[in-house]
Amino acid sequence: MKKAFTITELLVAVGLLAVVLAAAGMIFHYSIDSMRTAAATAEIMRTLRAITDQLNLDFAGIQKDALLIRFSDFNGLRADSIVLFATGDFQSSDGGVRGNAARIYYGQANEPDPLSRDGNDRRSKILARKQVIIAPAEPNSAEYEPNSLIQQITYCWSNPNEANDLWLWHPDVDPNDANQIPMYFAKGVDDFSIMINKGFNVNSINWWPTTQDIQAGINSYSGYPELIKFTFTLYDSRSIFKGGRRFEHIVYIGK
Repeated sequence: MKKAFTITELLVAVGLLAVVLAAAGMIFHYSIDSMRTAAATAEIMRTLRAITDQLNLDFAGIQKDALLIRFSDFNGLRADSIVLFATGDFQSSDGGVRGNAARIYYGQANEPDPLSRDGNDRRSKILARKQVIIAPAEPNSAEYEPNSLIQQITYCWSNPNEANDLWLWHPDVDPNDANQIPMYFAKGVDDFSIMINKGFNVNSINWWPTTQDIQAGINSYSGYPELIKFTFTLYDSRSIFKGGRRFEHIVYIGK
């Protein structure tokens, strides 16, 4: 005669099974969270690498005769922009224009509002890179200007206010507009701030301007800093990091 399980034994078995299933569920849940976090981290790091590599490449060919920066602040949220002149091997997005000098803009796009604190806006903000090739020919391209590099730099120094207004505005970047797509550099870039060194202390660099300086009325700069620090927040597309991740990148220009 076979002996049957008692109710106590069945209850113990069911309880053990429930514990095992609960543990398995927790492990599965943590594994999924870890995978999502890893994917979001990888996405942010790819964006970071793309931004820093391009900054390094552009600033490696910088012409120190002209550099313009505009500072924008709203209650501590920054949306700065910068224009530099660089030499190198440049070509338009369609390959129709080539040149060895360009005027390059970095800053956030006009939409969403660069100074918006809305969570959806912050994750959707676009960092723009506008490259205008300076070449002697006159092809039909929005990515080209016929003036020489010397003419551009001379205009920058002779008309700094006009140059600021003309070149440092936040551009419209519509992903559906073929003419604006070349400026679409990176999505999910917020609180884009720029600082320069104003001298060196014994143990630190004197970075300028601070948020307090900008709120006090400083809104632009032109000159030859030795160092430029870019600080920005990156968001992943799935909002795994709700507040984004903050990064700093320093570009050395030299004296």
